[in-house]
Amino acid sequence: MTAVHPEVEEEQVFVDRAYALFDKGLADTERSVGEYRPQHASTARALQRALDILRDSRGSGQLVFGKMQRDGETSYIGRRRVRDEDYNPVVIGWHAPAAQPFYEASPGEPRDLSLKRVFTEEQRRLVRMFDEISLVAAADAATDGLGELAISDALLNELERSRDGAMREVVATIQAEQFQIVRHPLDGVVVVQGGPGTGKTVVGLHRAAWLAFNYPQLRRAGILVVAPSTTFLTYVSGVLPSLDVTDVDQVEIQALYAGEARVVGADPPEAARVKGTESMAVLIRRALEARVGWGDDDLVLSLGADRIRVSAEDLHRLLDEARMRDLPYAEGRDFVRNALAALAANKHREDQQALGRPVRANEATIRRLSAFANAVDRMWPSFTPEEFLRSLYGTQSWLVAAAEGVMTVDERARLFRPVTDSVANEPWTEADLYCLDEVAGLLSRDRLTYGHIVVDEAQDLSPMQARALARRCPSSSFTVLGDLAQATGLWVRDSWAELTAHLSDGSESQAEFSLSIGYRVPAPVLDLAARQLPLASPDLVPPRSIRDGLGPPFVVYTEAEVLADTVVHQAATTTEGGLSTAVIVADPWFDEYLQVLTEGGLVPGDGRDGDFSRDVTLVPASQSRGLEFDAVLLVEPAAIAREADQGPRQLYVTMTRCTQRLGVVHAEPLPPGFEAYRAAPAASADEPETRPLSEDSDSGSRHRRETLGPDHDRMDDLAVLIDRLSKSDREMVHALVRRLLTDAEQEHDEGNCTQ
Repeated sequence: MTAVHPEVEEEQVFVDRAYALFDKGLADTERSVGEYRPQHASTARALQRALDILRDSRGSGQLVFGKMQRDGETSYIGRRRVRDEDYNPVVIGWHAPAAQPFYEASPGEPRDLSLKRVFTEEQRRLVRMFDEISLVAAADAATDGLGELAISDALLNELERSRDGAMREVVATIQAEQFQIVRHPLDGVVVVQGGPGTGKTVVGLHRAAWLAFNYPQLRRAGILVVAPSTTFLTYVSGVLPSLDVTDVDQVEIQALYAGEARVVGADPPEAARVKGTESMAVLIRRALEARVGWGDDDLVLSLGADRIRVSAEDLHRLLDEARMRDLPYAEGRDFVRNALAALAANKHREDQQALGRPVRANEATIRRLSAFANAVDRMWPSFTPEEFLRSLYGTQSWLVAAAEGVMTVDERARLFRPVTDSVANEPWTEADLYCLDEVAGLLSRDRLTYGHIVVDEAQDLSPMQARALARRCPSSSFTVLGDLAQATGLWVRDSWAELTAHLSDGSESQAEFSLSIGYRVPAPVLDLAARQLPLASPDLVPPRSIRDGLGPPFVVYTEAEVLADTVVHQAATTTEGGLSTAVIVADPWFDEYLQVLTEGGLVPGDGRDGDFSRDVTLVPASQSRGLEFDAVLLVEPAAIAREADQGPRQLYVTMTRCTQRLGVVHAEPLPPGFEAYRAAPAASADEPETRPLSEDSDSGSRHRRETLGPDHDRMDDLAVLIDRLSKSDREMVHALVRRLLTDAEQEHDEGNCTQ
């Protein structure tokens, strides 16, 4: 790439024409909508939708971002399709099949493209042009030390752009391995396993847009994007509208349940784990079935001086028939109510005829009897999900019967919760929401469903959460995004098979893709963060990074009394360089540090509430997944690890939220994985001691492993393993090492004597 591309003016002429045609199309659509009369309501609605999309598109990103030449033909690729006055294509929409070669070709594998050019524009003016593939570049593509992978200037330029508090669409720089996933067929479950910075979230959102454009039936059936939290949803919610997709629903997973319960309490981890298991679904179903029944007594209904008697045997037969129909609970109750009214009316008619008396009641009359209503409630009680679950939690005998054979005594005991004075005062927890959703699914099938669901950060989903998702997608068509190494909650898995089994019955196709290239997290940061993975599981593998960012991580040690002041100083220093900065703290520290940073004059964004509009954002560690900032300042890693269910995994997540620089500020001893850093106190908060990876590290080095070397990595891992041993075992290892060193010295001395 040159400072000014020689063809920039020529390409600007084309871009100007494309925008002129786009503006004309918008004006024509506005005029057409205005000219239609009320009798053309359906056409007017379609045109109004097109008009809304065009209006939204006007300010939501660049219109033309690419050009390709293939077999002598030139095509321009853009965010949306543009046609000329004769309806000939001028710009191909990125989601069209004709655009596929643009994404599949790369500098290392140009396919049959003779040119692949990527544009960057600002305010409709071209500011950069990158020729990823040309006749020269295609024959001389650099691999940048990553095997066959060639990284384009356009991609690197996009990666070096500062984060602005919201995820952006990257439709211009989607890589071939990512585009393969984006355009994978609709049917079945697609799992995308990807480490930090591999672009799995962007892939999932662009896949949702691609499916919406290429499968018209999904526009009718609906597409749902599910995020792990409100914070994360706020961060990603602008991507789909910027791709001209406005009719895809986006929600945080806690909002799936639409009942009256609101989360006001918190379960101990042991109770939350029990409530999230598939066994909980079995217990709920059993408990609901246990409420259906009748005793050995007959039902007697009074009609003045007359009596209607329905035998217990007839009532049991009626209930058996209702159960055999396998209806949702509420529909089963309706069946029982209607069948019982018909049965009682027939009995009354037969009895009256046998006695030569007039028939005094029909089915409608019988249904109005209070004794009849009481009998139906006894046979098949009516509940709201909240009424049912709070009663179940608060009734020991009911729990004992329902849990038999599926839960241990201790597991069942963790479910008991005394009933409060009202449903409104029940201390509902997040785990309760998915139990309530399970109950609601048994009571009624009346729920909103979708043709496809994209679920992000899925590695922490419980089986009950997965079941809630499955109920909303009858076709079992899912895109599942996540990273097993970043599982920080109660549901750590070695593979995706157990989770996908809850989303599908196995009859649909399943595909799993792995994204192995880290595009956004700098290599020195990823190398340091990867030291946490052996502490969590020996089988976890981090992605490879393609860039260095602003150098190795730095660590600042200070005294506990001035830790807060040091954090303020380091955050201010980082933002002075123009970097958007996240200060990540242990969850219990959040309120304190929100006040600390505010009083320090930084006025931070509240990451807990999704405010990413400030130069500095304070983020609780548990809500940092999926977020990106130029720089991250990690406060007291030991506290973050201590407060998490999966300490090393939580540190791995928090350390990999940066795209340029990672800093660590601490007063406590650093947790395992940071052995390359020496511990010495800083002189003051204004002059903290900043330490690179090692005393002899080179801040300009490309990778940490180049500074320390692979042997140093292995020694650190060995030191961690030795620290895990008991005191007696460590003494034995130390004695063995001393003996080996003594033998080696003796051999060395003997060798010198021989010489």
